[in-house]
Amino acid sequence: MATLINVNNGSMNVELRINDDYSVELTDFSINKYSKPIACPESGEKEMFARGGASLMEVHIIGESTINMHAYKHNFTASSRDLKYVGREEYVNNFGKKLEITMESANGLQAVYHMQFFHDLNVVRTWAVLTNVGQEDLGIEYVSSFVYCGIAKNGEKPFYEKTDVYIPYNSWCCEAQWQKRDIEEIGLSRMNIDGYNNPGYGNNRFHYGSTGSWSSCEYLPMGFARDRETGEIYFWEIEHSGAWNAEYGTTEGRRIYVALSGPTEQEDSWFKNLKPGMSFTTVPAAFGVVEGDETEATAEITKYRRVIRRPNQDDEKLNVVFNDYMNCLFGDPTEDNQIPTIDKAAALGCEYYCMDCGWYDKGVWWDKVGEWIESPERFPHGLKRIYDYARSKGLKMGMWLEIEVMGVACELSQKLPDDWFFCRHGKRHIDNKRYLLDFRNPEVRKYCRDVIDRLIRDYGCEFFKVDYNVTTYTGSDINSDSFGDAMLEHYRCLYDWWKDIYETYPNLVVEACSSGAQRMDYGILSLASLQSTSDQTDYIYNSYIAANVATAVTPEQGGMWVYPYVDEAEHVIYNCVNGMLLRPYVSGLVWDMSQENLDLLAEGIAVYKDIRNDLKQSTPFFPLGLGYIKDDALAYGVQSIKTAYLSVFGVRTTEVKIPLDKVKKPVKNVKVLYPKAVNCEFELKDNVLTVKLPQEKCARFFQLEY
Repeated sequence: MATLINVNNGSMNVELRINDDYSVELTDFSINKYSKPIACPESGEKEMFARGGASLMEVHIIGESTINMHAYKHNFTASSRDLKYVGREEYVNNFGKKLEITMESANGLQAVYHMQFFHDLNVVRTWAVLTNVGQEDLGIEYVSSFVYCGIAKNGEKPFYEKTDVYIPYNSWCCEAQWQKRDIEEIGLSRMNIDGYNNPGYGNNRFHYGSTGSWSSCEYLPMGFARDRETGEIYFWEIEHSGAWNAEYGTTEGRRIYVALSGPTEQEDSWFKNLKPGMSFTTVPAAFGVVEGDETEATAEITKYRRVIRRPNQDDEKLNVVFNDYMNCLFGDPTEDNQIPTIDKAAALGCEYYCMDCGWYDKGVWWDKVGEWIESPERFPHGLKRIYDYARSKGLKMGMWLEIEVMGVACELSQKLPDDWFFCRHGKRHIDNKRYLLDFRNPEVRKYCRDVIDRLIRDYGCEFFKVDYNVTTYTGSDINSDSFGDAMLEHYRCLYDWWKDIYETYPNLVVEACSSGAQRMDYGILSLASLQSTSDQTDYIYNSYIAANVATAVTPEQGGMWVYPYVDEAEHVIYNCVNGMLLRPYVSGLVWDMSQENLDLLAEGIAVYKDIRNDLKQSTPFFPLGLGYIKDDALAYGVQSIKTAYLSVFGVRTTEVKIPLDKVKKPVKNVKVLYPKAVNCEFELKDNVLTVKLPQEKCARFFQLEY
């Protein structure tokens, strides 16, 4: 008789089943009141059910067969079905409940599947540790971090009548642009009916992911799927900065599964030869379910992200940073232009000043990076003078650094051996005139650590904007089983490198940047306190990012450009509202602005400082849904226990109607916090806020009082 393991956490129920043959399945992941585990099959249905793709985890081993599957899906393998239950551990740690399931197969593969629950949260973090306890090598080409076959299984309607999948498109200067699609619109159809020739599933899947070292080059490493009938919304993320994969597909019984993993051989040239005695750990993934829509899903994953990230002062203080790049100096810092820009930053009320790229070379610097020594032509009196001057103005000083690369014209790069770099087929990989350092090499880690130590020691640097404008593509073939495995291990070494730095400098502030947000994931963001959210230079387009990006990053970690480049009041206001409910990252043509508009910018920064203690414990809400580039109006808010704040953008309209049903407490009063000279009309009636703006391309910032 089957054995059931139930975990009730928050308002969700998670059920695992150990079958008579000792196979293990994840049979329920639901809101408690909708919980409906998949029924245990009768003996006559056992063979058909075994092909259904419901294993607790999926493993593909070279030389072993798939089962009744002839396409690209990762859920029909004999290797997974051969894993049998051995035992489990259940205990409580500082995070919450912990469940570890141990399974073994006859070929010598042992798998320990970890499920970490969190106090009062509807989310679980999962990963697996594979160990070869046999006598022969095991070639692993796929292993899941999480798989669940039961999306939208509750209620009465079949999945194809009620399931939405949210696709998190992400691109350079076009980040966090979600699109919602009915599940049949992405090819998972009712046409696969039950029967002898059509067993209820298709060979196709809906897949997205990333190949290479930019985790969010095309998509965010996360997703939502919603059951319109029950109101359950499932949410997930993969916490890795390199290659990852997500797929939705159908199985017998008209069920929908989602499978999450790091790199694979099929998609990413990843292969691991697991020798006897060796172990391999998958990248972590998080999965959860709540009632509601994108607002409730984002709120829950925001709470989770705050739990798993490194505790740090920056995400408590929410420092305001001035960066001299975007719509400002654009990578051309000199002693002459730094001093007056620092003066402006200090007068505006900024707390950190970051000197961006170009400080290390006299001319075109792109292909010469790598030694990180100041340019005497740019700074004839030395860079330390600039740092000392900034500190005299009350600013903490930082600098741009792209520590993981060396330019092809960097003299040092020509003196170093190839095993410092990502290589394929006997040649160094070159991406946009840069070689990519391989952090698996301890000499690389030492060299880069010496750079960090020197910049902190010699200049007193307290902030690094760590950029990464390149991608490894699949990885390296030096000292590795596969291209993909080299990249995976590179990232694990990079994470450990950063952890060591934080041990020495616990208050160091690090901004993660990759051509804006091409590496926006909670592999890196569990360590860095701040994330660059875009390289977008247009303030209107930037608002479409500002309205959505809290789905991908906690509001206090989301560095949003506030960079006025036109000396006009509504332009300045719009820029400030862009950053108000994230982390304002100030820049722009501040020396070309009137004092009146500089005062307006300073006012916006002061308002942010007044509300930031609320912001760090608030959760996002989206009263108009997630923004889309064709929308005429945008609205993004956050809510805490005691109050709520709302940013309203009229892009191509002067009147915006905003339902407030996503605010968890009744709103009794509304007031404009920014700008103080309101110049707009608004009315709260029947829980709808109507805002009338003085013009198009106009924004206002509100407080909603309970």
